[in-house]
Amino acid sequence: MASFSTVACGVCDSQHTTTNADYWCPECDEGLCSQCLKYHNASKALRNHDVISVDNYKQLPPSIANISTYCSQHERKFQNYCSQHASICCPKCVQSDHANCVGILSLENVIQTAKTSVLLETIDQNLKDIKMNIERVVKNRTQNLVEIKKQKQKFHGEIKQVRNQINEHLDNLEQQILQDLHAAEDKIKSHIDDQLRKLTEHTEKLDLLQTNMSAFKEYASDLQTFLGSKMIETEIKKHELFMQSLCKDDSLHKIDLNCKIEDRISDLMSAVTSFGSISVESSSPLVVLQSEKDKQAQIGTLNHAPSTTFSDIKLTLKRKFEYTGVTGCSFSSTGDIFLIDHSKNRLLILNESGTLKSEILLSKNYPVDITCIDDKTVAVSFHNSDQIQIINILTKIIDSMIKTYSDSHCLCYRDGNLFSCNASIGIQRENVSGNGSSTLNKDATMSPWSFVTTSKDKIMYSNYINSTVTCCSLAGQKMWEYKDQLIRNPRGIAVDKDSNVYIASSGNNSIIVLSSDGKQARKLLGRADGIDSSFGLAFDIKKENLLVANYNGPVLYEIC
Repeated sequence: MASFSTVACGVCDSQHTTTNADYWCPECDEGLCSQCLKYHNASKALRNHDVISVDNYKQLPPSIANISTYCSQHERKFQNYCSQHASICCPKCVQSDHANCVGILSLENVIQTAKTSVLLETIDQNLKDIKMNIERVVKNRTQNLVEIKKQKQKFHGEIKQVRNQINEHLDNLEQQILQDLHAAEDKIKSHIDDQLRKLTEHTEKLDLLQTNMSAFKEYASDLQTFLGSKMIETEIKKHELFMQSLCKDDSLHKIDLNCKIEDRISDLMSAVTSFGSISVESSSPLVVLQSEKDKQAQIGTLNHAPSTTFSDIKLTLKRKFEYTGVTGCSFSSTGDIFLIDHSKNRLLILNESGTLKSEILLSKNYPVDITCIDDKTVAVSFHNSDQIQIINILTKIIDSMIKTYSDSHCLCYRDGNLFSCNASIGIQRENVSGNGSSTLNKDATMSPWSFVTTSKDKIMYSNYINSTVTCCSLAGQKMWEYKDQLIRNPRGIAVDKDSNVYIASSGNNSIIVLSSDGKQARKLLGRADGIDSSFGLAFDIKKENLLVANYNGPVLYEIC
């Protein structure tokens, strides 16, 4: 929390008078006494500032409270945000340091949704995920200690039982084997205790981050919230790297004690020179680290495959599926394939080999697209409908329905939210739990059969009529737009682990890949490769497979 015993009134201080502040104006970046607050609120230029009490201001962590709205180098107020360098800028900074940068945005527009942004929700979820994983690891390590103790007791009994059957000559050997056993347990206990200590330290730090975040969500200014989110996101990455290191360095392997008693113990006096041996065995971890992202078919796992350079991306045919009338597709977290049969109003669930596992008849006509929410539920959109259905694939029953602003053809899921393309409106975000909706990106040119996907901190969508592919931030600010003869009437869109963008260019029956910055484009597949009347796309991050929803028969490709 902010460590301020007293805060002085900035206005009084400028007049060489010392008065304790009762309020704090984040935009003026100074304290105000009750009298000066009246003048502040009376000023036309200042009356709309969000003033908070000094007590609330003191609740902010120092790293947030110390964020200034003015550039320390030029003493000018920050007015812009450079997405290329991820930094805020004053007008002079733009002229001197960012003149050639692409993507200079209005800071006011960037931070206006800071407290309701998907980034803040993602950070909050990441904190919960890491704490949940720590709890799992602590439980696993504690259970391992219990098992080790039981194993130690078991082997200790065996040793004593054998010891009672032989003569005094075994005393020295018994002591040695018991020392080895205790030493092995102590070594394991020391190792696991060290792990638990580190996990406790990370838990305490995460608790502090959560407390700090709650404070600045409640009391910080939009700028402070935006930059504070960035700070906490950086800290979260450190904790995520720590959790990933536990998997990579074998720290989570299950440890067992092993004791082997000599078979010829009866020949002890002449042949046996040791009582036995103590060994420590390590096996694969039983605990699985999981986050909300892991439940999504298009989000990567903890162990990423090596990156493929843009110029080296190639797709080869893996499998064709004998279904027609398909417009939408998706992968489940377990690798199953979802297909939307637009012509027969049904949802098909297949395994990777193409075997039909389940068929769900849909209650509305002309389904269009599908996205996986978790292991049990999916979301389905429909043609000429402002309704999205949330369907339980186990019970085949509609769990809930979400109403959108207009005809929502195509959609994707991320971190508890559905993103859909609304014709003539733009990209709409709907909370699956029903906690609100918003239009992230207003685009009056949005046409039917436009598709959307997300990657890291970006949203990408196609525009079928304009033949464009657009990338914007999670706050809705446009970052780049691609338009070229290579892409005609684009529909389906998907991203790989490196944020390369795959486009179903239906106007020329091809699959195009765009680099993550939208500056490079290559044709990967054409009609000769099986691309014909393609609609939706889905990318399996784990297996690096691309699923193309051809209307006349879906096709599965793999990166080679």
